[in-house]
Amino acid sequence: MLRKILLIFSFCLFMNLSVANKLQNNLKEYNYKALKLENKKEFEAPYILAKVNDRPAYVIFDSGSKGISIFNHSVDQLKLNQENSSEYSSNMVGQKSRNQNVILKKIQIGNVLLKNVKANITNQPKEKLYPVIVIGTDFLARYDAIFDFSANLIYLSKNNLTAKQHHEIGKVLDEESYLLINLTKLLSQHQTIAISIDSNQPVNCLLDTGTSNFTISDKYLQSIDLAPTKPKKTIQATDGTLTVSDIKIKKLVLNPLNLFFQDKVQMVNLEATAANIKIMSKFLGVVCILGYQELKAEKVIYDFSASRIYVKK
Repeated sequence: MLRKILLIFSFCLFMNLSVANKLQNNLKEYNYKALKLENKKEFEAPYILAKVNDRPAYVIFDSGSKGISIFNHSVDQLKLNQENSSEYSSNMVGQKSRNQNVILKKIQIGNVLLKNVKANITNQPKEKLYPVIVIGTDFLARYDAIFDFSANLIYLSKNNLTAKQHHEIGKVLDEESYLLINLTKLLSQHQTIAISIDSNQPVNCLLDTGTSNFTISDKYLQSIDLAPTKPKKTIQATDGTLTVSDIKIKKLVLNPLNLFFQDKVQMVNLEATAANIKIMSKFLGVVCILGYQELKAEKVIYDFSASRIYVKK
């Protein structure tokens, strides 16, 4: 029995490596460079160990944020001077804070070098071993980022790919039996996906690599009579606090309307989080967030610039 399990595991591993190698060979035509995502669980998000101002630093790739941010503890670690701004920003629950910025002389991410970058300071409760930089949608779009959560890789290119070239990449994945699901791209560069929770009406969900797991608006939760499994608690979050509770979702369906005649994808028995995310509902028109854990569990390949995800059949 054990031998049979090992054989099945080895076969699945071989298939994943085979797809990863075919994709990697195809992407080389477009000058893509692969970076291995860290697997040490410092963050529930895709991240690498890179260089900032010639020092080791964690770089998180966050499709739910714009621009570039730096954790407040990292400012002291890098001995940077803060600059006050006249602008304010809000976190996901609407808590406002005045922006403070720093200038990062160099950020080295693989073969990509960014110079004299303005980074917004975000308040985080825990200090990490290395400084932490968060890279948002502007960077992901500029370097045509492709996340491969089946192989734990991110691909970046300096080529500015065309729509046709992204289509050619999709054809390679189609040949490997990947389902295509098109996303909706907003003016803010955020991307949303239609989902259905426990057979309820479809709603829009933000696809966010920087959020750890599936998160749903507590207000929407009440409208579908889904009760939390544990009492609410208040936790420290980016630039403020967040009131959350645990919930269990029996069935989550991606692309429930079969848009563009693309197949549905079903996930079952999901551990999720309910939170007050009304500010996101107001400005992005979403009631939930599809996060990193779900993308990784489904071994999704996410072509950010093409606003597409690919899921293995």
